[in-house]
Amino acid sequence: MTLQMLLHLPRLLLATRRLSRKAKGTDAQQLYAQTLESRAMKKRREAELAVDETVFEYDEVYDKMQEAKQRAKEAKEVDAKERKPKYIEGLLTTAATRRLDHLRAEEKMMQREREREGDEFKDKEAFVTQAYKDQMEEVRRAEEEERKREEERKKKSGPTTGMAHFYRKLLDESENDHSAAVAATQKRAVGPTMPPNLTITKPPEPEAEEAKKAASDAELARRAREEGKDVELNDDNQIVDKRELLSAGLNLRGTNTRRLGLQAGGGKGKDGEPVHAHTAVGTAASRREIEERRRREIQQQLREEEERRKTEKEEEERARNARMVAKRNTEHDVQSARERYLARKRQKLEEASREPEVAQ
Repeated sequence: MTLQMLLHLPRLLLATRRLSRKAKGTDAQQLYAQTLESRAMKKRREAELAVDETVFEYDEVYDKMQEAKQRAKEAKEVDAKERKPKYIEGLLTTAATRRLDHLRAEEKMMQREREREGDEFKDKEAFVTQAYKDQMEEVRRAEEEERKREEERKKKSGPTTGMAHFYRKLLDESENDHSAAVAATQKRAVGPTMPPNLTITKPPEPEAEEAKKAASDAELARRAREEGKDVELNDDNQIVDKRELLSAGLNLRGTNTRRLGLQAGGGKGKDGEPVHAHTAVGTAASRREIEERRRREIQQQLREEEERRKTEKEEEERARNARMVAKRNTEHDVQSARERYLARKRQKLEEASREPEVAQ
C-alpha cells in the first residue's frame, strides 16, 4: 500500500458510511410503504368480503356455471338416447283430425241436402244405426275438446302463429339457458325480496358536478400518496392515470349511502319533493322484463300492421263501390232519356200526319 492510498483511505471510509446510511434509509422507506399498502389491501379485502363472501371464489363460480351447462347437455343426450319417435305422434294426431273433419263435412253436406228436399220425405220413416250415432257422438266430443283447447291456448299464451311465436320461443329458450347458468351461482335468498329499485332524481348542475369530481380526484390522490402510491395530477386537479389507484381483487366500491338515505327518508329529494321509484325500466331492469317488453313491442307492431292492411282494404272497397255507383244511371238520367224519346216519337207522328195533307 503506497503513501497516496493511505492518505485517501479516510475519505473512502467516509463515503462508504454515507452510502450505507442512504441505503438503510431507502430500505426503511420502502418497507414502510409496503406495510401501509398491505394494511390498505387487507382493509379493502375485508370490506369486499363483508359485501359478498364469494367475491374471490372465481374457480368455484365458474365450475358451478359449467355444471349447470353440463346438466342441460346431459339431459339432451338422454333424450337423444331414448330415440322416441319425433313425428309419428303428430302424424297420427293429424290423421285423426282429418278423419273427423271429413265426417263433419259429410254431415254438413247431408244436412244441406235435407234442407233442399224440404218436406218431401217428411212422412217417411228414418233409420239411424247405432254405429252412426256413435260416430256422431265422437265428432261432437272432438269438437268440444278442440274448442276447449283453443280457448285455453288463447288465454294462456295469446297468438301462437307467425313471427311473434317464433321470436317468443327463441327468447324463452335463451332465457331458460341464461337463468340456469345464473341460478347455479346465486345463493338462496332468506325472507322476502324486493325488485331492483331505480330512483329518478333531478340531475346535478354541470358546474357542481365538475367541482365535486375535481375534489374527489384530489382526495383520491391524497389517500393514494399516504398509501405509498405515485399518483400524478394535472393542472385541473384531475388524476392523469387512474390505473395507479387499482389494486388486486375486484375493486368493489362502497355502498351508495345517498340512495339508502333517500329510501329511508320516505322517498324525498333534497328539496322535499317526492321522487319516483321504478322497478322495471332502464338498465336496472332484469333480463326477463327487457325481453317481455320486446315481445310486447313485436306484438304491437304486428297488430298495427294488421290494422293498416284492414284499413287499406276497406278504403279500396269503398273506392270500388263509389266507382260502380258513379257508372250507374240515376233516376234523373232515366227520366231525361224518356222525355227525349217521347219528344222524338211525337215529332215523327206529327211529320207523318202532315205528309197526307201536303199530298192532297
